[in-house]
Amino acid sequence: MKTLEKDRAIDLRRQGRTFNEILKDISVSKGSLSHWLREINLTDKQLARIRYKNEKIKRQFIRFNELKRKQSEENKKVIINNAAKETDVISKRELKLIGIALYWAEGYKGSSWGTVNFTNSDPGMIALIMNWFRIICKVPNIKFRIRIQCYGKGRIKKSKEYWSRITGVPLIQFTKPYTRITPTSTKKMGNLCPYGICNIRISDIALLSKVKGWIKGLKALSSSLA
Repeated sequence: MKTLEKDRAIDLRRQGRTFNEILKDISVSKGSLSHWLREINLTDKQLARIRYKNEKIKRQFIRFNELKRKQSEENKKVIINNAAKETDVISKRELKLIGIALYWAEGYKGSSWGTVNFTNSDPGMIALIMNWFRIICKVPNIKFRIRIQCYGKGRIKKSKEYWSRITGVPLIQFTKPYTRITPTSTKKMGNLCPYGICNIRISDIALLSKVKGWIKGLKALSSSLA
């Protein structure tokens, strides 16, 4: 049986068929086919046809993967947009819990400074935590101090203006920025965080104590749900 298959494969190859075309006609492994046909010589015309066929298959494969990738991206967009509609309204209680969880994850909880500190580079997260500070924590706008960390001195002005828009805090309440200008940080982090990192600071030891209490309560609640 294998002899018949081998003879058939050799005959097809001598006709200038590609491996894929032969494999459609004969059910063998590609390794066996390669071994059988390794000494078959082809004309320039046959080699040109095989190269054309292989390139055509390659282009079809690339096109298929591209369409598959685009379809996957479209499916992800639909899922994201549908999920976004599930959170179109946030109650005051939900905002309180979200803010506590965010501060628990990203906020400074030490007591040495006696200040509330929250740092992040995501503008959406900064905007949300500012709403939490204003609505839940009742922090007046005058108490906010903003410090940005930039990756390159040329970015300072744009970064300050950007974070002023996001936070709603006037530039006069921005403290001296921290600038990192090492080649590695400027290139890598400058691309990831074009406007730098925003630090929100509120000098209020009573608020810091309250936030710690909220976090303690949320921890206890999380334990009871386990």
